[in-house]
Amino acid sequence: MHTRSPKMTTFSSCASIALLLAPAVLAQGLRQATGGVTPTAAVPWYPTPTPEVSNCTASLITTLCDYKKPGPEFAVASSGKARCWEYCNAHGPCNFVIFAAGNPYTGTGTCWLYPGETFDKNAGTSGCDYLSVYNKPECAAATPTSGACTATASPSAVASVCGYPAPDDSCFYSCAASDGASNCMSQCAKSDSCSYAVFNPHNPSNSPYASGTCWRYPNGTFDATKATKCSGAPEQFVYENPCPKKASSASASASASTPSTTRSGNSATATGVEKGAANETVNSKGDGTKALSISSTLVAGMVALMWQTFN
Repeated sequence: MHTRSPKMTTFSSCASIALLLAPAVLAQGLRQATGGVTPTAAVPWYPTPTPEVSNCTASLITTLCDYKKPGPEFAVASSGKARCWEYCNAHGPCNFVIFAAGNPYTGTGTCWLYPGETFDKNAGTSGCDYLSVYNKPECAAATPTSGACTATASPSAVASVCGYPAPDDSCFYSCAASDGASNCMSQCAKSDSCSYAVFNPHNPSNSPYASGTCWRYPNGTFDATKATKCSGAPEQFVYENPCPKKASSASASASASTPSTTRSGNSATATGVEKGAANETVNSKGDGTKALSISSTLVAGMVALMWQTFN
């Protein structure tokens, strides 16, 4: 049985260490010889977040550690702060928005919306930068209510009730899905006839600023006596049409088209007269032809008579 001497053990250990360090030493020598990257340069463990590109801008109001939580339908995942601003612009009325930081290396997080509310600094806890509070974004992109009445962007309910009946057509033409009261009022403003509308929320927070159904009433006014007593929170929100279309527009268009019809009639009459004159011209030419034929016959007869007389 052979025993390994201490010298051999020490030599083996040194050889192992040398073999382990050899690649690093060779790589360093190669970099120094070729003028490559310094071996001591820091290599980032995580990639830096990609710069965001957005058509929106917003000013930072403050940073907080905590703030009252929004409803589940108003807390959505976001790829960054700029996307949070865009979401606020697309889901009005949005006066401020909070971005809750998630992954600091990718810039992702959660977007908190509070439709119809204003920022309350007393509702939050300061001392850290977990939450970034921004004011109402300014965006180049249009909002969902663009093209309709401006007042539809921030509708104000005239009543909050329960059990109000649907429109007379049993919702065949007058009811539609809606993503909030703003969209509901935009539908009402664009309709040819819509006096007022009732928004029925169908979302966990029973909020008029989330999904639901929109009932449009073509005429009349809201009648509170038709509603029933609420056993809990209101289930319906009533809004008057802030931009009703003028009822006289149709009659005005009809009146404007009347002179055009009269002119067409006169034109037709004049054309008829011209055609009549043309017919007269044709007839006169026809009479001339007949006269010419008769004259030719008489001349021929006289020539024949004279020939017989002299012969």
